[in-house]
Amino acid sequence: SRPGGPEMALALKASGGVPPMTWLVNGQPLGDPDPRRQSSWMPDGAGFARVSVMDAKGATDSVVVRIE
Repeated sequence: SRPGGPEMALALKASGGVPPMTWLVNGQPLGDPDPRRQSSWMPDGAGFARVSVMDAKGATDSVVVRIE
């Protein structure tokens, strides 16, 4: 268990792409498109989640993360 436990926000960063960026977790948007290439996400509990990012031209990438 890390300090701060599950209440700790995770930093999300993307390289490349054309801003604004749209971040999604399990298909649900994290707020509005953002002109920066970074965001943060507060996990709601343990388990697996798919974190995706889509740029202004529709290019996407995603990763599955495990929260303990």
